[in-house]
Amino acid sequence: MTLRKQVAVLIGGSVACTAIAEAIVLAEVHLNPWRVAALLESFALVLMGFVALAHSGFVRQLRHWAVRSATMAFAMPLILLIPYLVLALATQTFSWLAVVKLFLYIAIPTLLLMPDRLHGREAASWRDFAAMAALAVPVPSGWFNGIWIWPQDMYVFRPLFCVCVGAYGFLVIRNLQDVGYRLWFRKRDLVDAAANYVAFAIIGIPLGLALRFIHPHLQHVSPWNFALSLMGVYLTVAIPEELLFRGILQTFLGKTLRTTHPQRDALIVASVIFGLSHLHHAPVPNWRYAIMATVAGLFYGNTFNTRRRVSASALTHSLVDTTWHFWF
Repeated sequence: MTLRKQVAVLIGGSVACTAIAEAIVLAEVHLNPWRVAALLESFALVLMGFVALAHSGFVRQLRHWAVRSATMAFAMPLILLIPYLVLALATQTFSWLAVVKLFLYIAIPTLLLMPDRLHGREAASWRDFAAMAALAVPVPSGWFNGIWIWPQDMYVFRPLFCVCVGAYGFLVIRNLQDVGYRLWFRKRDLVDAAANYVAFAIIGIPLGLALRFIHPHLQHVSPWNFALSLMGVYLTVAIPEELLFRGILQTFLGKTLRTTHPQRDALIVASVIFGLSHLHHAPVPNWRYAIMATVAGLFYGNTFNTRRRVSASALTHSLVDTTWHFWF
């Protein structure tokens, strides 16, 4: 199937699923159908970008256009403003401040990475780390508060939007290889993800108890509820964090560090940075969370090193977080 046909199938499938979802929602609740349609179409548009950027052929086509024109390279990610405009205008929640925030979130990392658009170096520079910070720091700082707010704060838009911006910047503009941004699994991904999950549990549970970070509580959880929670964590937490810390940061460090064992050292450094990124959780500074996240990051990173696929490390991540949610 050609890229054009694949894109057409993606768009057609998204529209069809959105129409079905709208019919289901309207059958259960009494909301303005046009606003519901705008919400679902807006979500479908963001989800399309989230999925399409995991397709190597789609990325190559965007890369081709980006190399031909710097203006095109800068303008293409601004298409991500359209989903917000669809929802905000239809629900009368439009805000120029929201538009400026979204524009800056797209523009800053894109401009930082533009100098390496044509002749990208494998080793990371200060611009690469600055772009990573520009993607990561706004998320816990509340930058996205008050943007997608109908019918309430729609958190799900934030991680999907961030992944689209980050994937575009580093896969298309920066042309970083071996990021492994994939959303689907291979059989070996499942095996390695599960093995690292079990290995972390053997170390992490005693460590968490010793640090008084976790508190076991037995409860019955149906397989359906566990699967739904796992899927939600996978899409909104694990994929965004694994793309940034493993797919981008760990990959860059592995290409940049001039040590005897660069991949091992990249794994360790990325895990420590991943742990430190959790210090902002209450009570601040949450050093217990930072320690646990650092240790967990070693196992997430090991899954990534083995499979070179974000989907694999994200599955380990999701299993850990979902287990913690229900039983600790």
